[in-house]
Amino acid sequence: MKTVLWICVAALSFAACGSKEETADSAGSDLGIKSAEERLAANLSMVAEVKKNIRDGDMILRTGNDFSSGHIRDISAKDKTYSHGGIAVREGEDVYIYHIDTEFGHSNDKVRKEILDSFCNPLKSLGFGHARYALDSAENKAFVAYMEKQYHNKTPFDLRFDVKTDDSMYCSEMIMKGLRAATNNRVQIETIRFYGKDKYKVIKQYLKIPESDFVGRHFVPVDHLYVHPDCQVLKRYVFE
Repeated sequence: MKTVLWICVAALSFAACGSKEETADSAGSDLGIKSAEERLAANLSMVAEVKKNIRDGDMILRTGNDFSSGHIRDISAKDKTYSHGGIAVREGEDVYIYHIDTEFGHSNDKVRKEILDSFCNPLKSLGFGHARYALDSAENKAFVAYMEKQYHNKTPFDLRFDVKTDDSMYCSEMIMKGLRAATNNRVQIETIRFYGKDKYKVIKQYLKIPESDFVGRHFVPVDHLYVHPDCQVLKRYVFE
């Protein structure tokens, strides 16, 4: 009899717990709280949306979620949203982004042609932006051709951040020089001199640049690429 009684109590307790869990799930749903799967689906839908609207030569900006990206964003003076950017090209149903970035260990520090879904991976970034320059068809074609040339040449990342040289580049430098070349200097991206020694201490950990080679150099902050009269930010996407 006691055994039967304990079985009944256990069954009732299990049912009660199940009921509480279902109630909690229902309450979360009622409050508009999304599950991890729902958030990921929403984020991927943003990438799918921009993919439909991208044209050759458009710029995709990204907000990285790593430590160094935060400091790169902080160098920008007007808009500290984005830490990286690249130029899009369509190939059939796919969209690729020409860009150059540095990796830990510097094993793949060269211009890449990365598929959009990977470039805008919501697991590695906080969001992205879609921007477009005011270029005519010939300028736009030359702009994309410039990016393809850097990719073909495997142009390395510029660890010295020297805009005076063309044998290596960083992301905003490559876009600036591509615009100059494609528009016969009509579209110019303004540079600034870098004097933030406090920020240099953080950047040094990743790029190993001697302070004498970096502080005081002309630099192209990411926000100067899109806070510009010849550039329109079509839409900003913030991941959930």
